[in-house]
Amino acid sequence: IPCLPSFPFVHIVRMLAFASMMMLSSSALSRSGSSLISAVRRPLSSRAGVRAVIKEGDKLPDVTLFEGQPEYAKANEIPLGELVAGKTAVIFAVPGAFTPGCSKSHLPSFIDKYDELLASGVDVIACTATNDPYVMEAWGRASGVKDGTIKMLSDKNAELCRALGVASESDVMVRSERYAMVVKDGIVSSFLPALQADGSKVSEVTYAPSVLSALTG
Repeated sequence: IPCLPSFPFVHIVRMLAFASMMMLSSSALSRSGSSLISAVRRPLSSRAGVRAVIKEGDKLPDVTLFEGQPEYAKANEIPLGELVAGKTAVIFAVPGAFTPGCSKSHLPSFIDKYDELLASGVDVIACTATNDPYVMEAWGRASGVKDGTIKMLSDKNAELCRALGVASESDVMVRSERYAMVVKDGIVSSFLPALQADGSKVSEVTYAPSVLSALTG
């Protein structure tokens, strides 16, 4: 066995420990750098509060949403432009299916006011979130949405929320900010976001009673 250089063993241990610490520090720095780059590249809306780019008078983006079917059948593609063409539509978005505020207040407000909304001239009511179509279908069923009433539409590719400027980006899942809007023949006539100009969030302005006020006001 080759002889090792004459060097105190304790010094060798210290050098190995120092080298190990340097490798760990380098790895942590690399991860931090990647996170920083990701944050810089991420849209401003995800870091400093989402500000909608859609406004009243704008044309609704013509994206494709997806409607889940019972028994896990293939989801139907729903071109949004076709859905609202020649109609008065109410579209509201929630951050996530099966979440507390969305399940206890937001969706139920539209279930409760469904007949009043139709009586006010609404032809189509749709709820959207970035959950997949099967989750949206199951959530609607669990929440008591009757067949042929509120359409539970998946924005699974986040195309709609990004086009509207209400996407809340993250490394885990893109979510939509909460809002409601009235669309008449493809044109946004009222847009009601939960996020206010001062940065606060008021969910109630996106609920069905506020939409009814916008329709009749």
